[in-house]
Formats: sequence, structure tokens, C-alpha cells
Amino acid sequence: MLTRFLFTLTACLATLTPSVSAVAGDTSKPNIILIFVDDMGYGCSGAYGDTNLVPVPNIDRIAHEGIRFTEGYVTAPGCGPSRYGLLYGAYQQRFGVQFNTDAYSKLPQFPNETLDNNRVPDTQPMMPIPLSEAGYTTGLIGKYNLPCYPNTPFDETMSVVHFSNDFWPDENGHYDGVDEPKAVGGHKDIYWGPKRVGDEYVTDRMGRQAVDFIERHADKPFFLYLAFNAVHSPMQAKEAYKPRVAHLEGEARQLYGAMMISMDENVGRVLDALDRMEIADNTLVVFSSDNGASFAYRVKWPEDWPEVLLGSSGPLRAHKGSFYEGGIRVPFMMRWPAKFEAGRVFEEPVSTLDLYPTFCSIAGAELPKEAMIEGKNLMPYLDGEKTGLSDRTLQWFWNDTGSMRKGDWKLVAYGDRRELYNLKEDIAEKNNLAKKHPELFQELNAEHDAFRAEMPPRLHPIELKLK
Repeated sequence: MLTRFLFTLTACLATLTPSVSAVAGDTSKPNIILIFVDDMGYGCSGAYGDTNLVPVPNIDRIAHEGIRFTEGYVTAPGCGPSRYGLLYGAYQQRFGVQFNTDAYSKLPQFPNETLDNNRVPDTQPMMPIPLSEAGYTTGLIGKYNLPCYPNTPFDETMSVVHFSNDFWPDENGHYDGVDEPKAVGGHKDIYWGPKRVGDEYVTDRMGRQAVDFIERHADKPFFLYLAFNAVHSPMQAKEAYKPRVAHLEGEARQLYGAMMISMDENVGRVLDALDRMEIADNTLVVFSSDNGASFAYRVKWPEDWPEVLLGSSGPLRAHKGSFYEGGIRVPFMMRWPAKFEAGRVFEEPVSTLDLYPTFCSIAGAELPKEAMIEGKNLMPYLDGEKTGLSDRTLQWFWNDTGSMRKGDWKLVAYGDRRELYNLKEDIAEKNNLAKKHPELFQELNAEHDAFRAEMPPRLHPIELKLK
């Protein structure tokens, strides 16, 4: 009887006084949405300057309403290895993964990979596993790029892509490369669509499925990994958007711009769904890209089209596939209204390696005891409880190319050619200071070579021929 009375009294008081969430912001068991896009360069967002080719107001909204990280990095300048570092929380080289072929190609040493027995040790569970164990419903929509496709450790999957896919469906309503029974890729047709009235663009499909996932799980904690395959090739976009990209030079960039607009619109659909379900305040939204801006693959490329960088690296040097900043520094934003003040700028280096321990921390999930988690929980740094990220060391490499950042200093290695830059003074990496600082140059070379020496050989050792 007393218990029932207290319950009734509590319910009555709740109608007369604001909730804790309304006053101070309820940050227990926040929902987590990770939007990880493909081939979007550092300069493709208006939040990072005025070099974006088309407006992306919804993506920029995440930065304006949350935190914009000016020095956000991925673990590789290419799709597959970048996703390993993100989803496993460790340098992918520790598993023999350096390039795309290591990430998902069939390997003789692993002829029958399963989720319980594959190229990644079972002591290193993927990000959704500890979150699921902490009570989160986990979902994947979009590009996977990891072994065992189409099987994943997520609770729910929709529109799962192995490597690449068509953006428009065929006459049977099937999107080649999406939800296939086995891994396929190589989609390179270039065109404006749809070919049939009523066909749904795959980016819209993924956005719709993300909204559905949010609506179905709004009453309990969830983790949604929304991995748009845009703006990766093939160049396929909505013909209706041609007037909105007419200012861009060349049809290739116009296609790219229209693809970017569609992706931004669907980021907006996700943000609007959080508002509509009244769960935006206690949902952490993270936005980033898998690598820098890219040249399109020149397969089925019209002969009269010049080869152009489709996105923008902004003030940075180079692009996807490069270990200069343009290949590895990417848009990186977080929004959590109940926790983060809007409009913040964080100017110390962070990495996608950091998201695994950060997500586990805010979800109350235990980090796997035997796993090698090499990122840092960012929450103490964002709360001001800790300092020191400005002095951290980050490493990158595949084959004989790579780079290393230590504090403001950056070592770049292309075979025997090695260079030294001060990023604080030279973000564009124009002034090689190796001869001016020989002792530091030698120290960083030794540290970078030692990091390489720790790693096992590549899983799929073929020669890379990159620009």
C-alpha cells in the first residue's frame, strides 16, 4: 500500500515540476548515431570554410549545434582499412590489414570466415558487441567493407553494401551491390536518374530506413551506424538536381555535387526524426568521413571528361590515397545537446580510433578486457577534466608509404623519400623542414619505423600502384 502511494505521489509531482532532463539534461544511456560517409573531403563542408562545392546545411548543423573538430583523423586514406580502425578501435595493421585487399578479399589462410572465426582475433570484438552487451539495440545501414559479408554482428541490418553499389535500382527493384547473398563490387555506370518513374535513390532509401530504425527504437537506447556509400563512385545522381549544380564546372563535378546534396538531405531527415521523437537532446550524433576527397574511378569514364578531384580538400594537401593531410584529415563533428554546448571548436588532434572507447564510456559498456583499444575516451578531454591531446602521436602506413604526427610535427614517408612539416605553421605541408631540424627528423623516423616493425605482414601482399 505504501509503495503504491509513493508511486502515485511521484507521478503527481512529475506533472507539476520540470523533469531532470528538461532542467539539467539527462545524459544517462544516450542514443548514439554514427554517420560515416564515403570520400567526403575536409573542405566539402561549409563548417570548414568556403571551399565546399554545394551547400550542406544539415551536415553543417551538426557542427553548429555541437562541436567541430578541426584536427579529426581517420586511420587510413582508404575505405576498408579506415573502417577497421573505426570499428575495432585499434590500428588495423595489427591484424595485417593495410589496404583494401587485406580488408575483405578472400584469403587462403582464412578459407571459411565466420563472425566467430575470421581475420580479426576474437579477443578484439567489433564496436557494436560491447554496446549490445550494455543493453543497446544496434543497427547497420549502408557500407560494411569488412569480412563475412553479408553477415555482421549488428542486431539489425538494412541496405548493406560490401564495397560499391548502384544508386538506382534495376527493372526488378534490386540495387546491384546492396543486400547481396555474397560480396560483389565494381559498379561504375555513370548517369543521371531515375530511369523509371518512382525509382527510389539508394541514399534516400538509407535515410528512410534510418528514420524507421529511430522511430522503432526511440523508447530504449540504440546505436545506429549509418554508413552512406555516397559520395563514392559510381557517379549516379538525380536529374532533377541538375539546376542546383549548374554552377559546377564539368559534368563529373555536377554529378558529385548532386550526390552530396542528396546525402545532406538525408542527414537532415535523421536529425528531424530525432526532433520529432523528442530524443534529440540525449542522442549523440557523430559525423565523419572514411578518407579525403577522391578522384572518380576512370572506368566507363567518357573520353572527353577531364580527370578531376570531385570533392574539396580545402586548405589541405592531396586527397584520398595520400598520407598528406588531405587524405587522412576529415570532417569530424559531434552533437549532444544535453551534454555539449553549441558552437564549440576543438582544436586538438582526435581520431576515429577514439570513438570505440568514447561510445563505450557514455553507454556504460565495459571495454573488452583482452582487446587492444588504442584510441582515447574523448569525454574527459571534452569536459575539461583532462588535457594533453595536443601532444599525442598518431601513425599511418601501408606498404612503404605512410606518415606520423607527433604534436604539431608531421613526418611523411614515401619509400626512401621522407619529409618533415610543422602543421601549426604549415597546414598545407609546403615547407619541408627535414634539413632544418635534423635531430627531430631522425627521432620521428626512428619512432615511425619502430611502429611499422611491430606489425605483422600484410594479409594480402600485393604491390600497390598508387598516385
